[in-house]
Amino acid sequence: MERSLVMALFTAADAYFDPCGAAAFAHRLGRELDDGRIAFPRPLVVGGGYPYGCLVLGRFTDDLHELPSATRTLTRGLADIAGGGFLIGVCGVSRFAVVDRVAQAVRGELKRHRRGCGPVGKLDETTVFAML
Repeated sequence: MERSLVMALFTAADAYFDPCGAAAFAHRLGRELDDGRIAFPRPLVVGGGYPYGCLVLGRFTDDLHELPSATRTLTRGLADIAGGGFLIGVCGVSRFAVVDRVAQAVRGELKRHRRGCGPVGKLDETTVFAML
């Protein structure tokens, strides 16, 4: 999906809920998109479905220390546009330990999110789901 469209969509959705924090969020999202750590491999579903975003493991350092931060940014964006929940895929060589770290970061971000937090879990070794 084109970067400018993604940025406009997520920034507008975030500004609706958090006008003061939207610019900082847009900056973080833009950095993650530019670095190739966040991708949207299929069209986004807005407001009634389950949008899907991906974390591209090949774009992180070997120790994956940036993974929680990128996951929180992606979670905030997807939660802003989601209907009942969303999916996060882990692209590249995945392990259950990596997906566990992603699920933990999703839970942490949703606890602070204005829409609340439902169950978060793993569908398999490459996908995390979250319900709002």
